[in-house]
Amino acid sequence: MLAAAAVLFLFERQLSSAWFRMGLQPEVISALEGSQEDRRHLARLDPEKETEYRRRFEEDQALLNRLRILEHNRKEILRRYETILLAVVGGVLAAAGGLHLVRQGRRERRIERLREALVQLSDGRENVDIGDRGKDTIGRIAAMIEETSRVMARDRRRLAALQNLSLWQETSRRHAHEMKTPLTAARLELTRLRGMVDGEGRQAVESLGEELDRLGRFTRELTSFARLPRPRLEVHDLGAVVSEFAAAFDLAWPSLALRVSAPGSFPAAVDRELLRQTLVNLCDNSAHARARTVTFRLSENGNGIFLDVADDGPGFPEEVRGRVFEPYVTTRKVGEGMGLGLAISKKILLDHGGDLELVETSEPGATFRITLQKGGS
Repeated sequence: MLAAAAVLFLFERQLSSAWFRMGLQPEVISALEGSQEDRRHLARLDPEKETEYRRRFEEDQALLNRLRILEHNRKEILRRYETILLAVVGGVLAAAGGLHLVRQGRRERRIERLREALVQLSDGRENVDIGDRGKDTIGRIAAMIEETSRVMARDRRRLAALQNLSLWQETSRRHAHEMKTPLTAARLELTRLRGMVDGEGRQAVESLGEELDRLGRFTRELTSFARLPRPRLEVHDLGAVVSEFAAAFDLAWPSLALRVSAPGSFPAAVDRELLRQTLVNLCDNSAHARARTVTFRLSENGNGIFLDVADDGPGFPEEVRGRVFEPYVTTRKVGEGMGLGLAISKKILLDHGGDLELVETSEPGATFRITLQKGGS
């Protein structure tokens, strides 16, 4: 801007001097004086128009007087003109400089917020909020940092859940292994006792057999949790998969209606059998909670595909909501379930590279969100 102002001032000075000199050229003054002489001569030759010639003569005289005044004060006029021009240019430069300093200060504060956000991000803070919604480069960087913090927070939660479930799987595997041998021996002894007792003893043996059967089911569920297979991912239209599930299991829970909302095509990388197991677990929970309807809603964004599984039941108590995916956490009565269904479903979705979450909504009931990778991603 300083260079532009200097060039402007230099050329403007040259131009102003040129037009000023053009008006004060001796030839111009000589022409005006010659015009006056001509008017005097015409007035003598044509007395009837003397008044008109005199008026024009006086106009030329006034113009000559003004030019002589300009000639006399030329340097002072140019000096004042240049002073005014310099003041205007200086004012513009000062305003521009002040605006630049204000913007620079604001930019420095925004950059400082970016630095603080990066420090928070490196310290492991989740969901960093910079609060910069600008459309320029700094604003776009702020948005990328916030998005990165959300992605990192999500990945940390997934990794922590995977590690926790892996520990539970190993524990379940060991418990199931340790229980199988004595359980088999107890069943053999129980079979032998059945032929040795009768009456009340026989009834006690049968009661003991029922308890051993329940312990056997418990062991099988532990084994199933410990030996979850790795998903074999293939690209399927998730809307078609869910619709097929709803049609196939429509009568599996007589008091539960299954509805599907899938506007459009949703190609996702999924293991159909493991996803079916997850949907069965969720619907089974809804049926036990005495829900009447389960609705499957599909949507997507740039990061993946969402399948919301929402029921109209009583939902989860507040004290349980934060622990629903932990193994052996259940709201059912004793003997109705072990609390492994949601833990198994969570592990299946994490192995898919997705997630299973209990989300807050304004609607009654419980809503679980399944997140899956888009097909080909």
